[in-house]
Amino acid sequence: MTIRLKNYAYLLSVLMLVFQSSNIQAQESNTRSLDTIDTQVVTIVKPYTPKISDAFKLKQTPRFGKTESPQKLVKYTIFSVPVASTFTPAKGSSVGLEKLKKEKLFQNYASLGYGNYGTILGNVYLNHRLGRGERVGGYIEHHSSQGGIDDLQFDDNFSNSKVKVNYAKNLKTFVWNTDAAFQRQAVNWYGLSFPTSVALDSKQLYSTLELGSDIQFTKGVFRSGEIHLRRFSDAYQSQEYHITAETSFQFNIFDSSINSVVKVDYLKGDFAKNYSTSQAQPYGNTQFLIAPSYQYAQEDFSVSVGFKGFYLMDSEQNKNDFYIYPNIEASYTIVNSIVVAYAGITGNLYQNTYYNFVQTNPFVSPTLDVSPSSTPYNVFVGTKGKLSQTIGYDVKGSFAREENKALFRTQSIQNLSAPTNYNLGNSFGVVYDDVEVFNISGALEIDWSQKFNIRLKGDLYKYTTNLEPTAWNLPEFEASLFLDYQLSDKLSMAANLFYLGSRQDTTNFEGLFFPEPITPNVTLDAFLDANFQISYQVSTQWGAFVKVNNIANQSYNRWNNFPVQGLQILGGASYKFDY
Repeated sequence: MTIRLKNYAYLLSVLMLVFQSSNIQAQESNTRSLDTIDTQVVTIVKPYTPKISDAFKLKQTPRFGKTESPQKLVKYTIFSVPVASTFTPAKGSSVGLEKLKKEKLFQNYASLGYGNYGTILGNVYLNHRLGRGERVGGYIEHHSSQGGIDDLQFDDNFSNSKVKVNYAKNLKTFVWNTDAAFQRQAVNWYGLSFPTSVALDSKQLYSTLELGSDIQFTKGVFRSGEIHLRRFSDAYQSQEYHITAETSFQFNIFDSSINSVVKVDYLKGDFAKNYSTSQAQPYGNTQFLIAPSYQYAQEDFSVSVGFKGFYLMDSEQNKNDFYIYPNIEASYTIVNSIVVAYAGITGNLYQNTYYNFVQTNPFVSPTLDVSPSSTPYNVFVGTKGKLSQTIGYDVKGSFAREENKALFRTQSIQNLSAPTNYNLGNSFGVVYDDVEVFNISGALEIDWSQKFNIRLKGDLYKYTTNLEPTAWNLPEFEASLFLDYQLSDKLSMAANLFYLGSRQDTTNFEGLFFPEPITPNVTLDAFLDANFQISYQVSTQWGAFVKVNNIANQSYNRWNNFPVQGLQILGGASYKFDY
């Protein structure tokens, strides 16, 4: 053991001696190498890049001062009085929602009412499902009165009955509708401006037969197509045929679309005689229309740019004309859903017909001059939007030029010719003139709730005629008000008011060479017509209603020498059913 330790000590001494000698040599070598390098200053520039480890916290220990205050001794005294109680908590139970009984919807409806002046009002609406996507329906409407207006020389009874049948088929790619209708209207030319002893039959009877079919496509370029045929006739051998065929298609280009309408409008009719002679008076024309338009919309701005091109072939006057009208409309949203500004310029060629004249004024004579009217331009600008969540508005101003505009005017009194049922100044004719129309209109719509709605609309007109002294029978101001109020689940109310401003007409005698005026200008007073209806749902199927028309009992003249019925009260019942 001792010999081994000695060996270790010897080996350690040798190693230390070797290390010391090598260290001395290294020192000398380094000293010589340093002596050969010149003295230089080297500066290293590097931006400072902080690290998380460089951060530090301020190490301080806050000191808190302690303040002691003596605590006050508070004594509480409770006056305890025993109270007898018989309260026993009951076991809680969950409350379930009461399920409302689902209201049954009926497919068919009928109503019948009767009122003064011998008025009868009846309606029947039917709808039946044949199969999947296939329905058939129709309706019957009747409104008649036995008359009874005071101080009239002729009967003033009237009736209007219409029957219509409809068939509809709904498939994935299109919806097809076809219908047939027949209408019968009876009126009397009772408006005489002077007493007469001539016994006349003042009744006029109109008959209308209509056939139509239309199809709406949900896919593809073609969007819709329709064809319509109407035959209109009266009790004086007048007859009119009106056929229209129209199709529309749309091409989508990027995010915009190009729409186009192609239409053919054929009109042919004749009157057995004209107003002054027994010569027949035919009329008719054919119109071809193409109306392409380009639709562009981006964010708050949208515009539709297009035109309407008409080619008119007048078969009676043997002349052909070509018309081009602008069709441009644009809108810009100033404040989202609150203020929307819009403007545009449009034009159109209107096909006047005997049927349309009768629907506006049923007291026309069966001797009219029927020709189309043209509107070269109608410039308009307006704004619409919402004043609040429940109030919407629309204000618009426009200026239009209407060429060959149809105006109703009282026919002259035929005192030199043989009397007829309509030539004693008790019917109306149509005169044409170029008229410039300036219009300001405003509409207000208030939806306070689903149970209370108000609609208000007014129009102010300014007419400038070319040949005629005034725009006959056109008012300078008209307004309407509609109100609907659901008082309860069973009781509802509806009211409407119509105001029509004063109009101008004339009364003339037949002269030897030209009509001689009796009263060059007849002013028809403005009037306000107020109507009211209240309905009560007696049961799920039965209901009752009361209608009151012309509440103010005004005997105003809607047309020259044609007073209307006074206060009208009508009551009836309604019934909903299935079959």
